[in-house]
Amino acid sequence: MILPRQNTHHLLVAMAYLAENIPLTVLDCGRRFDSSVVARAAHGRKEIIDRIKVQRAFICSEAVRLVEQTSAENAPVVILDFLSTFYDENVRINMRKFLLERSLQHFQKLSRGAGLAVMVHPPPASPDSLYFFRRLQACASQVSRYELSAPDSRQLSLF
Repeated sequence: MILPRQNTHHLLVAMAYLAENIPLTVLDCGRRFDSSVVARAAHGRKEIIDRIKVQRAFICSEAVRLVEQTSAENAPVVILDFLSTFYDENVRINMRKFLLERSLQHFQKLSRGAGLAVMVHPPPASPDSLYFFRRLQACASQVSRYELSAPDSRQLSLF
């Protein structure tokens, strides 16, 4: 799922609605999970909030470890801003590519379980970032792109 950063709010609200009926596992790789948005969408109902298990990763090796340790059978898995950790140029490019390939293997396993959605934002304009973005897209069984519609620029008449 390719989602502009400003639309993350809508995804979080959808997660709260999903958690009304089933447990949900969220792997937050880009510091995108805002519990206050989810709590408001759940109308403060603790049983809904408790059905959402959130784990965070700050670097690509942590993201891969979370993906590898996540069970495919218990609950649908939503991975927020997965590639953001792979855009870190402080990690050697060969290591990032290796870790991405390991993740892609585990995505196959997770997608056969209760369900998997991997959310990414459009990549920064660098060759390395584009590589990771395109590689992830190439391995996806389905790609959904959500974009903001352009505001209507017509002048409204008063009469």
